[in-house]
Amino acid sequence: MSTNEKKIILKPSHKSLLWWYLLAVLLIPVFGIGIYLLYRFYTTHQSISYIITDHRITLKDSSVTENIDLASIVETGVFRGLNEKITGTGNVVIKTKARTATLIGQEEPGQLAELIRRAAEAERRRIEEKPEKKEKAASQNPGTLDKRDYLTGLWQQGLLSDEDFKKEMKHFQ
Repeated sequence: MSTNEKKIILKPSHKSLLWWYLLAVLLIPVFGIGIYLLYRFYTTHQSISYIITDHRITLKDSSVTENIDLASIVETGVFRGLNEKITGTGNVVIKTKARTATLIGQEEPGQLAELIRRAAEAERRRIEEKPEKKEKAASQNPGTLDKRDYLTGLWQQGLLSDEDFKKEMKHFQ
């Protein structure tokens, strides 16, 4: 990643777990199960992050990291269940030819999906417009440097006279 590359880090909104938090609070009197559930929901949610750069999206959780190149994205969408509609959050679904990834619990998921779709289109255009790198034509024939090194070695060892060395080196200029 280059130093001037833009980077956005997103985390799931805690609003998306509203019903799970309420359930955990209700279960606190039952042998402390609710406290354990609150801890698990919070730590799991904190371990999830999404890093969006100019060229890729990185999905991270506590055990897995996935990279999706923007140019490979073919479709974006939004999934909003009843909980998400109530809390104003949603899941952004990203589809490539090979897989589908979901950015869970995002606020303003419609806008985020549209931004990712536009960024993917821009990345594909950038790649298509990128000029092909042409190989530099060799300024000398292949093997010329090897021959020069060989002659220089003979001259340094005294096996070739100064006159013969200069005469042979004129062929390489």
